[in-house]
Amino acid sequence: MNAANFGENPLSFSALMEDLGLTPLVPSERPVLYLLPEPRPLMAQEGALLLFRPEGSLYRHRTASGFLLPEPDAELQAFAEREGMGLALYPPWLKREELERAISLRLFALGPGLALAGLLDLLLKLPERPLLEVLHQATGLSLARVAPWGEVLGFAGPVPPEHPRAPGEGRGFVALEAGEGVLVAYGEEAPLRRARGLLEVAARLLRVRALERSLERMREESLGEALLLALVLGEAEPERLFAFGFTEGVEWVLGLLEPPSVPGRHRLAEERRREATLELRRLAGAYLDRLGVPYLLGVRGNRVLAMWQVHSPKKEAESLLKALPPGSRLGYSAVHAGGEVAEAYREALIALKAARPGEALSFTGLDPVAFVLLQQSPEDLKALVERYLPLPPKLLKTLEAYLEAGSLEEAARRLHIHPNTLRYRLKRMEKVLGPLSRPETLARAHLALRARDLLVG
Repeated sequence: MNAANFGENPLSFSALMEDLGLTPLVPSERPVLYLLPEPRPLMAQEGALLLFRPEGSLYRHRTASGFLLPEPDAELQAFAEREGMGLALYPPWLKREELERAISLRLFALGPGLALAGLLDLLLKLPERPLLEVLHQATGLSLARVAPWGEVLGFAGPVPPEHPRAPGEGRGFVALEAGEGVLVAYGEEAPLRRARGLLEVAARLLRVRALERSLERMREESLGEALLLALVLGEAEPERLFAFGFTEGVEWVLGLLEPPSVPGRHRLAEERRREATLELRRLAGAYLDRLGVPYLLGVRGNRVLAMWQVHSPKKEAESLLKALPPGSRLGYSAVHAGGEVAEAYREALIALKAARPGEALSFTGLDPVAFVLLQQSPEDLKALVERYLPLPPKLLKTLEAYLEAGSLEEAARRLHIHPNTLRYRLKRMEKVLGPLSRPETLARAHLALRARDLLVG
């Protein structure tokens, strides 16, 4: 999509063709707002589009100004005459990119004040995707809208494969906060500087739209929260999920999300925990909304419950975690296709307890040892560690390396010590733990180390 006309009295199709030196086969006074290389109904108002290279589905549209074609088309000409739309031919040797650029330059040459006023008016009306295209043509800069989890939500012009995720600027780019993600503009320093004001207006507009979507989403999610909590407690029938878009027999998972820990027992710490939890819910809702699947969200304590229909559970859970603040944790259930919500909640809770900060862990990804240990209370795990690992930190580190390496020489290499030094340390440990050659000693040490890791996590 290219070009836009931003005046209060936009050029008609016939006037634009005259300016370009082209003779319309079918004249039309319909105004031209911007140019589409493919037929898509991007605006619903009359005279909104100038369509290029039309195809079959176009004939259902009634919003076009006219057509530019490299060669005659009798059927299309008859259609244009019947609908009051324009039609003109351009030389086949003229590259389409050159033609699009010529149209863009002509439409933007209406005078700076008039063009800017019309441009801002049009930006307010455009959906996000054509908005990026119009900005691209207005500034000559390549643009990308990037979500917090790294996904490119839309782009216009040639953009690089990797993009910044946070506001800032560097050589050849400017990234502005745009609500749910950033608006990134690429180009030379001078064009970026000239377009900075317009880009900031567009970014602010995107922020306002994101806030409006967030408020609408929260109103919808508040209805589903009560149902989700009731399902977890076994106080609601699973059939009520159908009212929220869930389809019978389609797979889903339930996840528990926890924000980074906020230390302290004072009231301010509690307020910060609450704020962090609500922000986690907002970000999770933004991601799941973009994912385009049925979902429910709820808050329980300082954790967020998220239930959604899945296509690729691991990929979606990891992308969801990327959309959250660094250091958040996510534990999610096995994949279900029925109404076992209470069971899925228990699975997600076990997975969350085993997940480290910055990790998305599935219940099915738990190793059996962690699964058994997580059935115990934190007090029991602490007692297990104290009973079977009464060692100072240096010997604990040595024991971990020895058990992970599988051989004395490899463990010594990882610890950067001489094998004889390692032998000496192992003898000290055996006086406390028992012979490390005995399976039961190794089993106790392994269980205690895993319990310590779970407590730390």
